[in-house]
Amino acid sequence: MRGEEMDLKGFTVREMLKLPVMEQATLISGEAGLDRIVQYVDIWEVPDIGNWLREGEMVLTTGYSTRNNPSLLTEMIEQLAKVNGAGVAIKPERFIPHIPQEMIDKSNQHQVPIIQLPIGMAYIDITYNVMEQILNRQSVLLKRSEEVNKALTGLVLNNKGIQVVADNVSELISSPIWIIDKAGEVLASSPEGYPLGSLKDYRQWEVNVDNKILGKFVVEKREFDALDLMLIEQARLVFSLELMRDKIAADTETRLRGTFFEELILNPVADERITASRGRQLGLAPDWSWEVAVIEADEPFYNDESPIVADIQAFIRKASSDRKVRSQLQIHGGRIVLFLPSSRSAHMKNHARDNHAPIFWSEELQEQASAWESVRIGIGRPCSLYEAHRSYNEARTAVSIGFRLNRGRQLFKYTEVEMIQLLLETTDLVRLGKFVEEKIGKLAEHDKENGTNYLSTLYHYLATGGSLNETSKRMYIHRNSVNYRIDRIKTITGFDLGSAQIRYELYLCSAYYLLNHS
Repeated sequence: MRGEEMDLKGFTVREMLKLPVMEQATLISGEAGLDRIVQYVDIWEVPDIGNWLREGEMVLTTGYSTRNNPSLLTEMIEQLAKVNGAGVAIKPERFIPHIPQEMIDKSNQHQVPIIQLPIGMAYIDITYNVMEQILNRQSVLLKRSEEVNKALTGLVLNNKGIQVVADNVSELISSPIWIIDKAGEVLASSPEGYPLGSLKDYRQWEVNVDNKILGKFVVEKREFDALDLMLIEQARLVFSLELMRDKIAADTETRLRGTFFEELILNPVADERITASRGRQLGLAPDWSWEVAVIEADEPFYNDESPIVADIQAFIRKASSDRKVRSQLQIHGGRIVLFLPSSRSAHMKNHARDNHAPIFWSEELQEQASAWESVRIGIGRPCSLYEAHRSYNEARTAVSIGFRLNRGRQLFKYTEVEMIQLLLETTDLVRLGKFVEEKIGKLAEHDKENGTNYLSTLYHYLATGGSLNETSKRMYIHRNSVNYRIDRIKTITGFDLGSAQIRYELYLCSAYYLLNHS
């Protein structure tokens, strides 16, 4: 792909000495620096050299400005070493008797070549021939730059994809490469699938779009010539274009999906077939089963920039990748709404292979919730995409009723509070109030008069199926204290808690009372 015979690493001091015009020149010292690159040629006949020396500079001098202070020649070597200059070519006979030994020693120490020129050599002969070589190389680089830019840009314009671009760049610079995103995930590599080790072992360049870092361009090769560096700059531009296009496409899809899910939140869907069709267009398989979760906190969520939202998003993205599905996180009304799909066929396979494999998202969220201490989660019943609006409302109900009944928990399923909701929605509340008063009025009055917490203890005892241990955990009291309270409750109410009907009635009545008096 390179196609040029010229060595494009740069014009070196070694090559400069091989020019016909330098036939009478003699290398005095600094032989180890002969591969330094010559980028400029300049003439020094003033004492203040340190302010204008540049990288790659070859200095021509007669030593005129140092005739009364030869130490300036030694200082010049140090300054050239500091800026990575090319070297110095000197005519010593006219103004200085000889090249100072200290200058020669510094030259060898810093590997900065000193070349002695014949007294009759004209500077113009050197500058003309050296700059001709430098400009020839630059001309070749510019030509190759145009060719490479045209070829790579053509790949982008013809929508060949980032993998094809990566393969071409890898061939051009003769090295394996990787394109990684901000999170460190490999977007493309060439050869495809080539493993990426630790980033500190490779050379890397940022890939920017609109002054924002979208990723990195990583190259395995360590040594680069001028053509390599030019190719890398062209590749960075092309990868920026490719990632920008991907970003625009991703942003557009995210916006469309966001609008779609916002509509699911706001309105019951009118046509199941249209919903399924729109879902397919957004990459949502029609056979997926969905769970809708609502996440609340004491402070509303306004955007996806808060740390807790980022943590939830990262968890959902990882879990979705493992399940091979596409979930959605939506900020709505100060709440986080999660639309969490599962492949029914994948569930069946996982369940057959491992009885402990989580089937429902609620199980994974339950395990993860402790890491999000400040939030509470409600989850609706599994549904189709068409029924997501119903599941969303169920999730809101679950977190609302569940948290009011048990502030010690974080995650609440709608199935746990469904009967209570039905009770609240369909019952004659005046008549229900009298019924509740008859059943637990004495217990509620005892709590008010004595500052006890028997009614809440009764609810948690019944909600946990009569478990003293689970009730003690929920109430943060000792198991024996729970046992004592239950005995007192039996005495105050006169009810037999061994009766299924009595337990059922007291569970509903205690839940209803706590919801209305919390």
